[in-house]
Amino acid sequence: MLMTDVKRYKAETWDIMQFMFEKFNDHQLHCVIELDSHIDENCLKKAVYMSTWEFPLVICKFVEKKSSPYWQSCKFTTDDIVRIIETEKVHEEIEKCIVLKTDTFKGPQLRINIIRSSTRDCLCIIINHMLCDAAGFKDYLYMLSSIYSNLKDNPGYTPNFQMSSRSAKQVLDNFSDLDKVKIFFSSSQVSKYNGGIYFPLEGDNNNPFVVIHKITKDRVRFIKKYAKESKTTINDIVIASYIRALQKELHCSHIALPCPVDLRRYIPEKKAQGICNLTSNMVCDIGKDIGENYKETLLKVKKSMEHEKKSFSCLNGPMMLEIIFSLLPYKFAKSLVCKLFHNPPIAMTNIGIIDKEKLSFYGAGVKDAYMNGSIKYNPYFQVALTTFDDEFTFSVNFCGTQKDRQKIQSFLQTLDDELPKLI
Repeated sequence: MLMTDVKRYKAETWDIMQFMFEKFNDHQLHCVIELDSHIDENCLKKAVYMSTWEFPLVICKFVEKKSSPYWQSCKFTTDDIVRIIETEKVHEEIEKCIVLKTDTFKGPQLRINIIRSSTRDCLCIIINHMLCDAAGFKDYLYMLSSIYSNLKDNPGYTPNFQMSSRSAKQVLDNFSDLDKVKIFFSSSQVSKYNGGIYFPLEGDNNNPFVVIHKITKDRVRFIKKYAKESKTTINDIVIASYIRALQKELHCSHIALPCPVDLRRYIPEKKAQGICNLTSNMVCDIGKDIGENYKETLLKVKKSMEHEKKSFSCLNGPMMLEIIFSLLPYKFAKSLVCKLFHNPPIAMTNIGIIDKEKLSFYGAGVKDAYMNGSIKYNPYFQVALTTFDDEFTFSVNFCGTQKDRQKIQSFLQTLDDELPKLI
């Protein structure tokens, strides 16, 4: 299946921003899907091919012209995207495949490795973060699995998902002129990103790895019950635990914690028009006093996050970026943003729930699935959380030494210990 027509597509502002983040991380998103049997690889390849009708950027290369960057389609076959690795050492192969990268300037922007043992398959899927955020990645995976399942049921199936805009304007257009003025003059709080506090790791850019830490279903159900009884959210609980774990690890007095927020919340039905990046940051800042105990920390986090949710602070950044890149020549806009942007040295991202009903491959049940963000370069550090089938998967992606890996494993256990639990 050749993909041959040469076309150009606009590089949106957040595509460019993720490209600019390459000095902080590998700007890739990673997903592992463990199946209970073998998948039909030929049908999967056909599904990938059909998915490019709806989302052609996966078969494009990024062209950075001085005047204006764009995506250009290239000649690829599905064999350039999907490959099979046969092995009985599944978890060892997952560790190798999950840290692979796409080639931004050559494409394709998607890699799918089917890790096949004698009894089952595991999918390791990498997508360039320039194409989408985690929510957009989930949308793509749901679409891909839907196409696959429909093809298995009906070989003559043709998808029709009707995708359109990838621009952040689809968020801003939902606000009145008065609210847009408020957004423009609100504070994005980027000055709070760096208080001179870093997670103490050695770093080694030649050694990327992912550390995984699971929280069992019973524990997650208890945490959900705890959230309901305390009138807080799962996110509040995880952030409070993260802050307390950081305080124990770093012995610091004050951490302002950036937390990604999905801007689709401001769109009708909370659904984007296309697969894209629509993420900004809220900042959870509870001050120097985190409280004497967990409950006090949790209440402070709840108060801080409620204040952030009521404000327009998370929309100021996207608005300013849209203005800068629309008014200034690309070269100057990029230079200005590089000077203004501060990458958070310590962050937390709750990727949210991977929907078990939507991520379904006909004839091959999904046993487990988790997603994690970009692989950070020292000194940047981020913990990601995914929920699938009432189980938490915490992950840290980092380029570092074996000592760093052990330190991160220990920290995730400390985070685990801070989460509410049955006594």
